[in-house]
Amino acid sequence: MKKILIVDDNENNRMLLRALLEDYAEDNQVALSLDEAANGNEACLAAQKIHYDLILMDIMMPQMDGIEATRQIRGFDAKVMIVAVSAVDDGERQRQIIQNGAEDYIPKPINADIFAARMSIYFSLIASRSSVHKKDHLTPENLFSSDIFSRKFLFYVHNDDELAEFWEYYLLESPERSEELSDATRTLYAVAAVAVNMGEKPSIAVEESLDELYLTLVGLENINPKIITLIMLKNPIVTDYKMDADKLCIRVQRPLTQVPATPALKAEPVQAAVYTPAEETIQVYDYMDPEDLLDLKEYVGKLNSLMMIVGSAIDGTEVEEIAANLQQISSVSAGYTQSYPISVALGRLGSVIAAQVERFIEKSNDLAPMCSAFGRDLGRWIELIFVKGASSVHYMDDTILVNAQTIEDILSMDDEQAGSAEDLGDIFDF
Repeated sequence: MKKILIVDDNENNRMLLRALLEDYAEDNQVALSLDEAANGNEACLAAQKIHYDLILMDIMMPQMDGIEATRQIRGFDAKVMIVAVSAVDDGERQRQIIQNGAEDYIPKPINADIFAARMSIYFSLIASRSSVHKKDHLTPENLFSSDIFSRKFLFYVHNDDELAEFWEYYLLESPERSEELSDATRTLYAVAAVAVNMGEKPSIAVEESLDELYLTLVGLENINPKIITLIMLKNPIVTDYKMDADKLCIRVQRPLTQVPATPALKAEPVQAAVYTPAEETIQVYDYMDPEDLLDLKEYVGKLNSLMMIVGSAIDGTEVEEIAANLQQISSVSAGYTQSYPISVALGRLGSVIAAQVERFIEKSNDLAPMCSAFGRDLGRWIELIFVKGASSVHYMDDTILVNAQTIEDILSMDDEQAGSAEDLGDIFDF
């Protein structure tokens, strides 16, 4: 039996919709349960108590209009189909109710034949949503579930610019933005950045079920799992994930299915909030004193040249120069709030390298890909922030901080600690 809620402040309109639905049910041998609400407040209260398959929603109503009611109901029931039914000849209001969760719009006066045809489409869609979503022909990328939709987003992250597209979409543009999704995006970005900087060409697959998103980084078979484990341990806020030989998958609850304990009902109609994707603004940041910027470029240039020879015949003097240049860059950038996080990370890394020169030489072959990428990243940081422009003054921060921490962790891990890192597998034994 399909449960339908008719929402309209005009009793005659509710009677008409009821009659049309009863005629449709009789003609098509469909069992329907019909309820009514006279405004958005009543509709929200009814939808909290009962999961409706379909809600026919008027737009202009007292106490709470259909736009706000749709937004609130959609916030705690992602499965219900909401269809606007209104005589409002206002393209802006129609657009608002669609953007706030309505899936279709039926104009008044209602044509009975068109109405019946639409109901057939709606009930077919509702039946499809109620069926099992597992599809035998699909091979999911994620490590959690095969019960997923056919659609899939695929991001190729062969370089930093392609990886930035993933970052910007899920942090700035995705209509499902949430704090949990943002945390997952940042964490996956950190691991992907390491893979890209080590010469790998991974991809990120984003799959959906009705209630969840699965973000899967594929192509990690050549990355030491200890590095991935260390990065995940540095991001303890993300705990719902799985790893295997070549994948890292993070599961995120879709925000529209996260039910608030008690949706707030408003006494008066309000203008519904409409999501508009953020437009990226590129700008050059000139917060640093020109003399300091010249010094910064000089130290980064020297560091980059030294980082390029890590893995070859590097000697102790050159390692000490690497540490000294890191400390110099840290000193220059420490005087500015905008670059202070980078200053702290580079200063700490410089101290670790200075204290373990022989260890750095011993591990130079392992460190070479990360050091080379790290030097390039610092050069790119200066180029984007101070010369070409970036969407944020902190645009390169995550990449630099993660790479600095990874070099530090690899360098600091002696043989005994490496064995302990292997034992960390128990933590990630899913």
